[in-house]
Amino acid sequence: MRRQVHLVIGAIAYFAYTFPLHLLFRLPGDLMLAGLFAVLLGSVLPDALEPARTWSHRGFGHSRRAMRFSLWAFALTGVLGLLRPFVPGLSPSYILSCFFLGYALHLLADSTTPAGIPG
Repeated sequence: MRRQVHLVIGAIAYFAYTFPLHLLFRLPGDLMLAGLFAVLLGSVLPDALEPARTWSHRGFGHSRRAMRFSLWAFALTGVLGLLRPFVPGLSPSYILSCFFLGYALHLLADSTTPAGIPG
């Protein structure tokens, strides 16, 4: 899948994820900008780590195991981010949740291609 498609998917997911959080918690603009950067980084990092030299370039960074890990990491950091109003120092968990969201969606999108992702 092309890099631009991954970036668009990541950006759409970012706004769907962040908009309700902003309505609830009034996230600061600099934190939201860092979250956008993190989701876009996560959206392209798998291909940066494992460039497509052949059709079978998929290694651990493109595996189902990596996808499960990134989904669990997103869920964990997302839940920690919900505690942000009570513990203000949890801003890094929001940024990490955005990164793992982008990474997981990259792998999810790649899993729909004919090559898929390995187990």
